[in-house]
Amino acid sequence: MAVGTAALGSLQVGYHVGVINAPQKVLEAEYNQTWTQRWGEPPPPAAVPTLWALSVAIFSVGGMVASLGVGMVAERLGRKHAMIATNALAFVGGAMMSAAKWGPSYILIIIGRFLLGAYSGLVSGLVPMYVGEIAPTRLRGALGTLHQLAVVIGILGAQVLGLGALLGTAQRWPLLLGMGLCPAALQALLLPRCPESPRFLLGTERRGAAMHGISFNTLLGHTPHNPVPLHNPRPPIGPHIP
Repeated sequence: MAVGTAALGSLQVGYHVGVINAPQKVLEAEYNQTWTQRWGEPPPPAAVPTLWALSVAIFSVGGMVASLGVGMVAERLGRKHAMIATNALAFVGGAMMSAAKWGPSYILIIIGRFLLGAYSGLVSGLVPMYVGEIAPTRLRGALGTLHQLAVVIGILGAQVLGLGALLGTAQRWPLLLGMGLCPAALQALLLPRCPESPRFLLGTERRGAAMHGISFNTLLGHTPHNPVPLHNPRPPIGPHIP
């Protein structure tokens, strides 16, 4: 359950990467209408394309900035609690984008995309870290691929839902842009029930908590006859090479 719950964050990353592409024409028309209502005249020829390009590119800017803080957040809060905290960005960004139809659309979408980019930058580091540290040794490689698998599933889902026959219409696009709130809410509900990374707990001297509920020796591939020494809280993941 812990790995699947963490992968919900990766699913959101993929969804927010792909969701902006399909409804481009619909959103450009919305930008045009918002500009006209706000300023009392049609936008200049370059205004809407510029706003659209900014709406798309700002996601990467948010991701780049936030990714620089992955290590600090993971060590300060722990892997699990860092993922819980970053969901706040997903909630605020998703809410702003889904409410854009009833406000200054391009402003809310651009700010929302920046926040969701920041969320994605953090999650892209936190999820593989968490999964790699809680996965049993024999399954670590297979489970490690779930992050990227969930990302591409999210991209595919966004492209399908963005079709004009589904949510990519002038009436339903707020639902399309806000759909990422669903996995965010589910993850926020399930993450408190998941274990924290034993490696993080041992690194912070919380050894009793690390041993509770999960066999730390099993996670690291040790047997009862060859347990991991507790004075070495971060044994190497790969095979030992003399």
